[in-house]
Parts: sequence; structure tokens; C-alpha cells
Amino acid sequence: MVTKVLLTLLVIVVAYIYLRRRVSASQSKPGPVTVTPKAGGAPIRVVAVLFLLISFSLTLGFFVYRWIDGNQLLRITLTSPQSPGPVYYQVHKSELQERSFTTTDGQIIRISAQDRLVIESIPD
Repeated sequence: MVTKVLLTLLVIVVAYIYLRRRVSASQSKPGPVTVTPKAGGAPIRVVAVLFLLISFSLTLGFFVYRWIDGNQLLRITLTSPQSPGPVYYQVHKSELQERSFTTTDGQIIRISAQDRLVIESIPD
């Protein structure tokens, strides 16, 4: 996901440099220089800046939400037919996989087909 954002920023920078060179090359041509104000140039620039600000804000919000949601603490109750009673673990939501999870202590637990999991959210 980060590579997509970096690639987009790279394309924007390259396009900006290309347009700057094109403008400076057209201004350096000999001949009469006439300056004509562009009608409607300012609203397009305002819309472009607003679009960039909104997209940046949404991207930042998405990353913050994923980080907060991934750091949510869960309580996992693992009941296995081989063990006499349930075993309790604390796991961050981002560490929970399909058939395994990593506890907050750093233990990697793999789940068999016979194991039963109960996942509960721990209130803050």
C-alpha cells in the first residue's frame, strides 16, 4: 500500500518537473512576448489543490484507522481436546492470522483443526 502512495507521488513530481521545463522552454523562445491572462485558471488550480488536500487527508485517515484498529487488544480463549482446560492469550488484532497468531509476549501459536477459538475484544 505504501508503494502505491510513493509511486503516485513520484508520478506527480515527474509531471510537475516536466510541466515546469515545458513552460520555461516556451518562455525562452525568441519573439514577441505577449502576456494574456488566462480566464478560469485560478478555479482549476483551487480545485486541484483541494483535490490533493482531500485525497491526502483521506489517505492519512485510512492509515491512522488501520494502525489504531490493528493495535486493538483481543483476548483469545483456545480450547483444545488434548488440554484439560481453556488457555487464554492476549493478541493485537493485526497479529491474528487464519491458522496462527502471535501473542503480546511474542509466542507464535498455531491452531489445529480440532481447536476451538473464542475471540473477545478487551475494553480500554
